[in-house]
Amino acid sequence: MRIRDAEDADLPAIVTIYNAAIPGRLATADTAPVTVESRQAWFAARDPQRRPIRVLELEGEIQGWISLKSFYEGRPAYDATAEVSLYLAPTVQGQGWGGQLLDGLIADAPRLGVEVLLGFLFAHNEPSQRLFRRRRFAEVGCLPAIARLDGIPRDLVILQRTLVDPQPTCSSSSW
Repeated sequence: MRIRDAEDADLPAIVTIYNAAIPGRLATADTAPVTVESRQAWFAARDPQRRPIRVLELEGEIQGWISLKSFYEGRPAYDATAEVSLYLAPTVQGQGWGGQLLDGLIADAPRLGVEVLLGFLFAHNEPSQRLFRRRRFAEVGCLPAIARLDGIPRDLVILQRTLVDPQPTCSSSSW
């Protein structure tokens, strides 16, 4: 097992893993496969020093990936907040690899300049919610019926893990 920063040659495998998640209607709001070409700008924008894309290699094959994306990109006040995306090949799901990827990213967050991690997960994506909640991500919001997958309204849950001692001025109980 090896977790490393993604390289240009990894993009086709990253896209294959992402596309494998689409039919399950749990992990992405995309409803049709994406192409390597359509993901090139996203991939080229990665910054291993601040917003990495990392891959999970098992026996020489890429079986998963995790990335950070700036929240409200271009707005400096949000620079210390990043959104986590995590995808695993179907054959390795439920084996603890997602936890290893997420744990590594959490551990590296301070070095990456990240103080707050966000996960945007469909409410019906129970496996991913369990993964994030086990790592002390807390629900801070829900956007009801924000997506339609195959005509079914789906809620989006926002999970957050703050890695510094915050001084919040609001609480979820006031929402």
